[in-house]
Amino acid sequence: MNVSSILSASEPLTESLPVVELRHVSIAFDGPPVLEDISFTVAPGETRILLGPAGVGKSVLLKLIIGLLRPDRGHVLLFGDDISEFSEEELFSLRARSGMVFQEGALFDSLTVRDNVAYQLIQNPAIPDEEIDRRVREALSFVGLEKTFSLYPASLSGGMRRRVAIARALINNPELILYDSPTGGLDPVTSATIMELVMKARDVHRTPSLLVTHRLQDAFTLCTHRFDPAGNTMAPLPQGETDPATTFLMLEEGRLIFDGSLHNLLHTDYKFVREFLE
Repeated sequence: MNVSSILSASEPLTESLPVVELRHVSIAFDGPPVLEDISFTVAPGETRILLGPAGVGKSVLLKLIIGLLRPDRGHVLLFGDDISEFSEEELFSLRARSGMVFQEGALFDSLTVRDNVAYQLIQNPAIPDEEIDRRVREALSFVGLEKTFSLYPASLSGGMRRRVAIARALINNPELILYDSPTGGLDPVTSATIMELVMKARDVHRTPSLLVTHRLQDAFTLCTHRFDPAGNTMAPLPQGETDPATTFLMLEEGRLIFDGSLHNLLHTDYKFVREFLE
């Protein structure tokens, strides 16, 4: 793909309460800051793609958003609530409204695919097994893995495990999905399948999301394609157009150095961004 020929057709998003908002967030672990003075938002219906090489704090940022880590300074707002000082019990109800696809899938090898996908639902004794089974099959159907219901993760390929992880993230009809390098370590064909599912969640459910990646091909594909329900596949947008609700963030040494459209990303004069793109 000749990325230099892509032009942005983005329009401003309707103003509303952000699903995620970071306000001047910093965190360190016995050394220099891992993240320093980070501020950005994820709006309803918006997909943000967080770019950057390994070691710049991308995964740490996701853990801050769902309260697995607490900032040293600044504020993290999730669904409008400042979670920086929330207890674990208070965080649990907010996490139940979001889904996260961890690196490598992070499935429990001792549990079947059914129980992995249903993990959040199983914690709620008020939900009958029949309802859990129905919702698991629905989630597996969404990712094209209906026949894996009773299998164990060890019998699945790497790509299938990631698809199960996406089904698990979708099981509660989340109001936010966080993807931590969902195609890391996968071959190009399998990576395309995973990105097609990310696109499907974006375009079918309109679920706001934040996707962390260092793979430019994945990022550009997500921004320049849409999911076609009729063909059950992704299709390119007309030449020169990009998805108006998909925008980019970029980190360098723990600092946010870019926040904007694909067009602006491709035409920035910032040296680190240019080198990363090349």
